[in-house]
Amino acid sequence: MLGKRLPIRLRAALAAALTAAVAFTAGALWLRNEVYASKMGDTRNRARASLDLIEQRYQHGNTQALFQSPDTWVIVDPAGRFVEGDPDLAPFVPDPLYGLPERPGPTVPIEQDLRMGSVSGDARSGSKQLAGRELRVVTSAFHAPGLLDGRPTAPVENLTLHILVTPQDAEEAVATVDHVLYAGLPAAVLLVALIVWTTTSRALHPVEVIQQRLRTITSRDLSLRVPVPPRQDEIARLAATTNDTLDRLEQAAEQQRRFTADASHELRTPLAALRADLEVALHYPDRTDWPDVVRGALGDTERLEQLIEDLLLLADLDNRSPSTAQPVDLAALARKAAAQARRHAPDSVSVSVSVRVDCPAGGGVTVHGDPRQLARLLRNLLDNAVRHARGRVLVTVSADAATATALVEVRDDGPGIPAEHHEKIFERFTRLDASRNRTSGGTGLGLAIAREIAHNHHGTLTLGETAPAAGAHFVVALPLPEGRALQEGRTLPEGRAPGSATPHEDS
Repeated sequence: MLGKRLPIRLRAALAAALTAAVAFTAGALWLRNEVYASKMGDTRNRARASLDLIEQRYQHGNTQALFQSPDTWVIVDPAGRFVEGDPDLAPFVPDPLYGLPERPGPTVPIEQDLRMGSVSGDARSGSKQLAGRELRVVTSAFHAPGLLDGRPTAPVENLTLHILVTPQDAEEAVATVDHVLYAGLPAAVLLVALIVWTTTSRALHPVEVIQQRLRTITSRDLSLRVPVPPRQDEIARLAATTNDTLDRLEQAAEQQRRFTADASHELRTPLAALRADLEVALHYPDRTDWPDVVRGALGDTERLEQLIEDLLLLADLDNRSPSTAQPVDLAALARKAAAQARRHAPDSVSVSVSVRVDCPAGGGVTVHGDPRQLARLLRNLLDNAVRHARGRVLVTVSADAATATALVEVRDDGPGIPAEHHEKIFERFTRLDASRNRTSGGTGLGLAIAREIAHNHHGTLTLGETAPAAGAHFVVALPLPEGRALQEGRTLPEGRAPGSATPHEDS
């Protein structure tokens, strides 16, 4: 819990210091062991070289130069008696230095670890320092004249030479390394922590600036943006992403305010008309045609009800509420929607609605989705097409194997839509001309709802390419289920591009 409260720079510095301490300590131990092993190796090699030198000089009777050897050595005779060497080793002869089997003739040097025994209280100080220690000993047997009797020519005997490999040089070298490490390790760890602290502080400074700027941004003013650092690093990308998010939030807030204003206006207009009619009727009750007033009020109420239903559906689509996904036959759904559009076509417009279904024999183009929402999408497109068609509306359903999409196309032979309004018509409460007013043009939410339904099903709703004054051409593209794209794509007639329509009347 304490680590979660610490600032990031402090946690980073502590983590770096701990890592550096572990790494430096491991490296120091390795270096110390390497120095100790190297020095001990040098001491053993020197002991072996001294062993050969002492043997040669002793055999040639040059005993005066023996005491110049830097090593601690001793020579014993076959009886285990001290012959010559370092007086500090005399108390340890014959035990343990003489605890070796007899070796007649020259032998290869032997190395072994021996524990020095105890010594008496009047022994030399050097002997007391060696007592009880386990040391490396290099041993060799050789032939040489014994010099115990002091004769210049003594009989040749099998003598044994012991050279003690002391760790003194290695310990001195390690002590020097230790002094450096004791002072250097804490300084190195502190330096690493300071570098990480400084680097992290500099790296997090833009984050603090972004944080301060974000505190000043409120829902009343979303126009402010956070500064983007000049470096192209993660923080710069974070700042850019934050600004993109603020852009989307500002657009969403603006759209919400505009939508609220439009919805209030659309609701207020029929309410005001309804209230005015009722107030006039109540003010002149004797001159009022009450059945006509009731019919007008009922019409206004129906429009209000339709507008409220559309607003609730848009709110549900905006929230991306989970819908029940199930296989839906678009061809069957299109036939049903066409039949309903044919029945509800205005009497003043002569419209024949034809439905073309391009699918396998006995089957249909199937997608996964909410059948009620998809039915609403088709109904809105057909209502819009019927409202503006001069005499004919064509609906086709097909599958595009190349893009694995199902295509629903709705065409009418009305006046068409100018190119500059191809996206505007999908905005909420949009009416382009007088023919699309509140009386004949619906609530102005039909195409917006249709596009939201298409997006909610991971599809698109766009206006297709048409010639000027050739009517409107809406194209809905929905993804096909996996494994059915190729099967349904093979039903396209040969030589026909996906998405093109061929007139076909559905009886």
